[in-house]
This record gives sequence, structure tokens and C-alpha cells, in this order.
Amino acid sequence: MKKIFILFALIIVSMNLYSSIDFTAVDDLYIKDDIAQTQAILEKQLTQATNNVEKAEVYWRLARVQVSLGDKTDDKDEKVNLFSKGLEYANKSIELNDNTNAHLWKSSNVGRIGQTKGVLNSLSAASDMRIDLRIIIDDFKAIDSSETWYVMGTLYTLVPGGIISFGDKNYGISYFRIAVDTIPNNVIYPNHYKELAIALYERNWDKNKRAKEFKKLNSSWNKTNKLYDKYAYYEGKESGKNVPYYSSVALTKMSDRQEAVMLLNYAIAKYNAWPSHNASEDEAIEEIKALKSQWT
Repeated sequence: MKKIFILFALIIVSMNLYSSIDFTAVDDLYIKDDIAQTQAILEKQLTQATNNVEKAEVYWRLARVQVSLGDKTDDKDEKVNLFSKGLEYANKSIELNDNTNAHLWKSSNVGRIGQTKGVLNSLSAASDMRIDLRIIIDDFKAIDSSETWYVMGTLYTLVPGGIISFGDKNYGISYFRIAVDTIPNNVIYPNHYKELAIALYERNWDKNKRAKEFKKLNSSWNKTNKLYDKYAYYEGKESGKNVPYYSSVALTKMSDRQEAVMLLNYAIAKYNAWPSHNASEDEAIEEIKALKSQWT
């Protein structure tokens, strides 16, 4: 009888370690860009959370909300306050139950704070961001996190390189590529295609240059073990012989700018085929159409 009681107690404890709150509806509202309603529901769910796992899940989502709220205002002081609150939420999530999403939205809020405050703060924030992003990839091994790769692509293409900082546009392109390759089936993410297209268009390698450089990248890919560092060479993992899902030919059979236009065309087609869109997606697709008009 005592053994049965102990077993029952262990089952109850193990059940309480996991979340019983259903986040499906609130995540759907976030995808639809209904941020006000998303925030209201999450604040209610926080009062309903009964264990650290549930609270951590709510807090990282609130951190994500703060990024959206900060992006929607033009007032710098308000931005900093909103992003700082997002950083606070992310840190609470990490403290309660360390998880990849908390590190992702911590890095996003930190980056936004740095961008809002100015160049020197941006460089400092970039270093802090890299710490959390490395935790996601190397410690949690979350290589299927499209949003993480997108943040990394943005970070490495925007941050200066050389003696100033760690930025590297080619690394950024590789990170954008894996971001595009890991987009979940339930979202469009048009900015993923747009940012990879812009990076490629600006690099402007012809197909011969690509074939040559992809072989070098493949060598680095094969001899690098740490995931975060290895995926900086993702672009050359098959020496450019791979055929992207948005193309009918291998990477070595096209130039950077040809692929850039191809990415824009795919994003537009995907958007047109999607049943519904939010305001952010509408804005992104207009920017994509403007780029296509400018480039072709």
C-alpha cells in the first residue's frame, strides 16, 4: 500500500512539472498580429499558472509581445521602456525554467534596446545577444528554430566586422539560409525571404564565384564541430550542389542576384496562396514587391 501511495505521489509531481495551460489560441492570435488581445490573455494566464514551467511559458510569450509593442511606437523612451520590460520577462522565464524561447526573446529585446539607444549601445547589445543565441544553438541544440536563425542573420549582417566587432555578411547569409529552410508550415515569414534576398543582392557574386567560394565554405563546414560556428558555413554544406525548395536549379547554377529575385518571387507566390494575412505580412510583401520592381 505504501509503495502504491509513493508511486501515485510521484505521478502527481511529474504531472505538475509540465504545463497544462493551452497556449494554442494565444499563439494563433500572435501570428495574426493581434498583440493587444495576446497580451490580455497572457496576463490572465499568468494568474492561472500553477507551476514554474507554466509561468516560464507565459513569461517568454510576454517578452515576445514587448518586442511587437516596442516596434509599433516611434517614441524612443517608450521603446526602451517596452523592450526593457520584455528583457525582464525573458529573464524571469529563464530563472523559472530555462528554455530556448526565453533566450531568443531576451536577445531580441536586448538588441532592440541597443538599436534604440544608438551605435555604441548597439555594439554592446550585439555581444550580449550572441551569448543567448549561442546558448540556444550550442546548449539546447535548437537548430530547427527559424526565428533564432533569422535573428542571427540580422545580427551578423548589421554588426560591423573587422577590428570593430564580430559582424560577417557571409555568416549572416548562411544564417538567413537556414532561417528560410526551417520556416514552420503554419507561417509565411516574408521577411525571411526578403532579408536573404537583400543580402545576396548586395553581395553580388556571379555563379562562377559562388561555385568557387561554396567549395571553401564546404571545407569549413566539414571541419567545424560547434553547431553555432558550423552553421556559419551552412551555405556551402553541399558545395552549392543542393537545389533550394524555391528553385529548380542548384545554387551553383545561378548568381546571387538571380537567386535574390527568385526569393522575392517565391515570397510573393506564397503570400498570394496564403488564406489570410496580418498587417506585418502586408507591409513586408509591399516592400518585397518594391524591391522586385527595382531589381528587374
